[in-house]
Amino acid sequence: MKLIPTMASCAAVLACAFAISCASAPPKQAPEPAPAPAPAKEAPAPVAAPAPKEDTSALDALRAKAGDLRKKAFDLGLKSVLPDDYAAADKAFADGSAAYGKDNAASTAAFTDAAKRYQDVIDRGLPLLAASERQRAEAQRAAVVAKKADAKFPPLFAAADATFAKAKTVEAAAEYESAIAGYRDSTRSYATLYRLGEAGAVRDYIVARDLAKWDSSNWSQAETKYQASQDLFSKDAKGSFDSADEAALRYTIARDNGLSYYAADRKKASETERDRASGIKSEVAVKDEFDAATALYQKAEAANAGKDYESSSSLYDKAAKAFGTAYAHAKVKMDTAKGELDSLDAAIATKTADVR
Repeated sequence: MKLIPTMASCAAVLACAFAISCASAPPKQAPEPAPAPAPAKEAPAPVAAPAPKEDTSALDALRAKAGDLRKKAFDLGLKSVLPDDYAAADKAFADGSAAYGKDNAASTAAFTDAAKRYQDVIDRGLPLLAASERQRAEAQRAAVVAKKADAKFPPLFAAADATFAKAKTVEAAAEYESAIAGYRDSTRSYATLYRLGEAGAVRDYIVARDLAKWDSSNWSQAETKYQASQDLFSKDAKGSFDSADEAALRYTIARDNGLSYYAADRKKASETERDRASGIKSEVAVKDEFDAATALYQKAEAANAGKDYESSSSLYDKAAKAFGTAYAHAKVKMDTAKGELDSLDAAIATKTADVR
């Protein structure tokens, strides 16, 4: 059945809706205060434009030039040739470095002065240094001749002399840096020859006394280095000198060890002679001779204790000979006495027989 709303029911619905809306409406609030206006921004202070960067390329080039001259003078060894002038140049260089970036005008002046001073040290010092190096080479050459190494190693000495002669030629042509290098090379060569001469002298001593057998290890290594030094002479100056130096050291060790063993051998020989002489009472029969031989033996012992093996070997040999002489003289006396006793015994026996 279809419901038809009446006027009364419509009025009731409208009244109800009005009541609900009145009950749920929020209370009115006071309006929020308007925000305070932001303070006006101050305009930024104007920034000054950066000062243009100073161009230091010319100063840098000047500093580099002074530094190069400084290094060259130092590497050549001119600091010891003209010490006061080199020190003055160094002070100017230090002043330029201290002023760099602070007072570039002062730095420029200082580096200019330093470069001029270093160049002056080089120009005046090179001839002096060349003359000094020549004199040093001449002195080393004279030492080689005195050692007679020039005669022992003629090809090597001729090579060193050729280097020296070339250095003299370029010095005369005012090519001082080349002359200095040449003189230094010849000095090293002469020094190697001198060391080879020392090694060769010890080597000859060992050969003459047959001492190598007592220390074959050091002898063999010395021989190898001795030859290597000669082979390297014109190829590797430092290697040649080092080999000569080691050869001389090892020959010396081999010599000393050989002498030590030889001295021990000579000592044993002298003691054998002493015991033989003592066995027939030589200290009684020829007391003075036996005592003199004993004194030689004691001197040999003292030399041996002091590691003077060469002297001790000689003294042991002399002692052995003296003990041998004492033995011989004592033996003569003993044989003579025995002969006399035998004769006496024979005479007594004959007399006894006659009496019977």
